[in-house]
Amino acid sequence: MIKNIVLVGLGPHSKRIYINVLKNNNNLPKLIVDLESEESNIREYLEKEKIETELFLIPDKYKDNEVLDRNISTRLMEKLKTLKITHAIISTEPKAHFAYLKFFIQNDINVLSDKPITVVKDMHKLESIKKIKNQYEELEKLYEEKKNKIICRIMCQRRFHRGYNYIKEIVKDIIIKYNIPLTYINIYHCDGKWMMPHDYDIENHPYKYGYGKLFHSGYHFIDLLAEFIKLNKFISNDKKITNVDIHSCKFDLLDDLTCISRNDLLKIFENQNIPEYYKDKIDKERYKNYGEKDFYSLMQFKNKDGRTITTANINMLQNGFSRRAWIQTKENTYKGNGRIRHESLVIQVGPLLSIQVHSYQSKEIKDRKDFKSELECGGLEHFDIYIFRNSELIGGIPFERIQLNDLYDDIDVENFDGYNELAREDFILDFLLGQQQESDLTDHRLAIELLYNICLSINDEKKIERKNIVNIEGMM
Repeated sequence: MIKNIVLVGLGPHSKRIYINVLKNNNNLPKLIVDLESEESNIREYLEKEKIETELFLIPDKYKDNEVLDRNISTRLMEKLKTLKITHAIISTEPKAHFAYLKFFIQNDINVLSDKPITVVKDMHKLESIKKIKNQYEELEKLYEEKKNKIICRIMCQRRFHRGYNYIKEIVKDIIIKYNIPLTYINIYHCDGKWMMPHDYDIENHPYKYGYGKLFHSGYHFIDLLAEFIKLNKFISNDKKITNVDIHSCKFDLLDDLTCISRNDLLKIFENQNIPEYYKDKIDKERYKNYGEKDFYSLMQFKNKDGRTITTANINMLQNGFSRRAWIQTKENTYKGNGRIRHESLVIQVGPLLSIQVHSYQSKEIKDRKDFKSELECGGLEHFDIYIFRNSELIGGIPFERIQLNDLYDDIDVENFDGYNELAREDFILDFLLGQQQESDLTDHRLAIELLYNICLSINDEKKIERKNIVNIEGMM
């Protein structure tokens, strides 16, 4: 299975996921691509982890380019040929995704990219919102010409999550058997990542470029919603979904500064060393065009006659419960700064079936204890599935509780990093083996259409003018 891999971007996520998986499978990358400013950090990390690989460094002045500089792309391609690279993994800051996706697809190299597929700076501008849709369509067209040679996947690990796939199969079976659509879905996710004003300018999950939660972890749940909505393709033609009505709103940094003011922070952290940042009055105007912390969306998916088939709520928060109890930002802002996860799902298939997911952490990854205790509510691996059936009509038992662990019989407890991480590992190995078509670039059309129109619906310039009804016929 050994493949010659280039890894683009060696940040906290890349180290924790990609390097870890590749190392465990004796398939470390032959080449790492990153910015010149990261060279010392990368070399120190590689030496510490005893990883031997070549580096290809790019001047920081090119980091925001939407297309790779010609000289750089030529030199990089020469290096890839020398090392006989066949597979690429992109784990850069998201605004660099488009340049690398385009480069690898054009040069017939199999590629796996982190989500979101693409994003650009200044997402408060209509031209930027339109660009993400145009970029996807450009990549899709380019990839369609290459699909017989290469594969292109987008890392949305819930596509390989056994809990969500188990739920999909139950819902699909009921839809097919009774011709009743998925009528309601509610998705909730909170990062538990308390970002304070002096954190707003960091590079990891940035706000300063004009995008936030929606293009951080939010895309995972836009994709999850799209995958559940697609289950309605199994119903009869008169119920087929052809369009969606979208209404959204956001909670931004100016809202955050109003809810928790400078004085509030000084009071909450009164016994701690306060950053110099707080000694002067905070200039709120500088955050006017920064990315959002939270977004909320109500969608109604309709048939050709305008009748509602599925109603969906999606609520994505970063302004929520956290375990951060310190004002000075810790070095590991990715998973070591008080971040925890709360996640839930509610699905209704009319009066026949209801399924709920409850997944709530109460501590950080560093506080992991014995495997069994982590499965309970508050544990790092808590993921309960509640299934309610109208059993006298559809059979089965009226109520069933399933823990995620019930769906696995092959867990290596000693080397276990988490179920989401296990789903990512399955995804990565599947990509290297070239097996399933799951999360192929072309399979994200509906998710991108929803993302694009959510961005429009929270855009202040367009709120009054835009039409809420969006045609999605043929994207199921």
